[in-house]
Amino acid sequence: MKKTIKIGRWTITDNGIETTKDNNVPIEYSVFDIWSVQKKGDNYVYELPVYLCAKGWVSNLDLLDFNSAFLVCQEIFENNKPKDFPKVSWSETLKRQYKRFSYSLDINSFEGRKQLEYEKEYQANLTMEEQIELCKIDLNADYSKEPEVFGDGNSRNN
Repeated sequence: MKKTIKIGRWTITDNGIETTKDNNVPIEYSVFDIWSVQKKGDNYVYELPVYLCAKGWVSNLDLLDFNSAFLVCQEIFENNKPKDFPKVSWSETLKRQYKRFSYSLDINSFEGRKQLEYEKEYQANLTMEEQIELCKIDLNADYSKEPEVFGDGNSRNN
């Protein structure tokens, strides 16, 4: 028998954490995915909670539920933690999540949908000259600093 714990749209199973996208496509993150980390500056952060911020089908509320499911899942599958697991900063992981969704439109929220409507209306009313002005690049700006990229590498190739 499969044990399950339901937190919001997320279900913790014997294999990890699963959910169903809005288009009814099931998606599962394995027990091994919950232990994946990335080195960011001086800290290690959990990869999966930050990665999910880039997914349009995950609302901010879904992400909060996921964080709870993620921590419960880690507790349940503590024995699957890699042997030489580094010290990971949960607070830095949360800061990166917050940074991600504070600068994004959550179109699953009322405010996000309204902002998206305003932006579409604004873009529709621009003259050609205004559109060209928005596309200009500041040649004196310093673009040499490598930008931080969020999400999976494949999402940038589509």
